[in-house]
Amino acid sequence: MADGGMQLGVQLIVWGQRRANDRAAVLAEAAAAGYAGVELSPPPDDQVDTALAELRQNGLKVVSSHIGTGALATDLDRHLRWLERTGARFLACSGQDYPTSEQYRAVAKKLDEAGARCRANGVTLCYHNHAHEITHDLFGLGHILRGTDPANVRLNLDTYWVQRGGQDPVSIIRLLGDRVGYLHLKDMLADGSFGEVGAGRLDWAGIRQAAEDLRLPLVVVEQDRTARTPLESSEMSRRFLREHWGI
Repeated sequence: MADGGMQLGVQLIVWGQRRANDRAAVLAEAAAAGYAGVELSPPPDDQVDTALAELRQNGLKVVSSHIGTGALATDLDRHLRWLERTGARFLACSGQDYPTSEQYRAVAKKLDEAGARCRANGVTLCYHNHAHEITHDLFGLGHILRGTDPANVRLNLDTYWVQRGGQDPVSIIRLLGDRVGYLHLKDMLADGSFGEVGAGRLDWAGIRQAAEDLRLPLVVVEQDRTARTPLESSEMSRRFLREHWGI
């Protein structure tokens, strides 16, 4: 995979509130864990220059940002400015568990409009799934895919949440094919909880091959919660990906 140019990043969610309160130290830990890229949403406008300096000091690049569907109408411009400043080209967008087809279609319309704006700015908008879009034979994800132009909206497919939703991540990656923009990587432990990459029951060899076959440009470790320290958790996933994926 290294030869194919796949980038690796880490989503900073595992550091919790420290992302906002102690950003410089968090970035230093991400770099110490062995990552060159981070998924980092824009800081307040008056902190952008400082954040960029902290990234440079730690040899880090922003590979993606994250926004919620509820913020697309109010916050998309700020994310696009941030992505332009950092050179990142992916914006993940997560939604809620919408109970009706009508609600999913309305969200898909908003995503498509936002995705067109992103595309005009050289950014790929990728819808981030949780389990609720996967359950009931991809009920929610199907509405998102059918209601958006593939040129405007792709997927930030999350391996754990696909499994949690009752589907096999390898099969779903292959099924969705070119609609997948990039992956979020986390494992599932025997009790169904979040696990570091390689610590649980997901088929990482199969996921690797599926990602390689699609020539995905980016994968991001996203450990929502952990029993370890954020640094230990991130190092553990990083070590597995270095040893088993070659990135």
